Amino acid sequence: MQRQFICLIAAVFATTAIAFANGERQLQLGMTPREVEQTIGLPDVVRLERNGVRCFGYEPHPQRLPNVILVREALVIAFRANRLVEQIDVHPYEIDLQCSQIAGKWDPPPSGPITCFRKFWIACP
Repeated sequence: MQRQFICLIAAVFATTAIAFANGERQLQLGMTPREVEQTIGLPDVVRLERNGVRCFGYEPHPQRLPNVILVREALVIAFRANRLVEQIDVHPYEIDLQCSQIAGKWDPPPSGPITCFRKFWIACP
């Protein structure tokens, strides 16, 4: 019984050490997608967005005990022109939203002022 308990504690510490070791890998702005994949592995989610932005999503792996016990987060890494432009931690269900917001930074400004406001039943031309 005591031996099983010690093995369980050792497994928890080993899993925690592996998770923290993977989290320590730092990414630099300007890295290529290939360099990022070599550093932290293949992404779980790839999303193509407007303005040439491509997002890689790394979701937590449920088999790692710290990800089950602690708050689950996902990592979104955005590339534009094959260079890393942003890296943020988000909730796993917000990967698409965050990728869209990152791509919105490169949206062109409106061509003119808004002159028509839609009110109730009146439609703008």
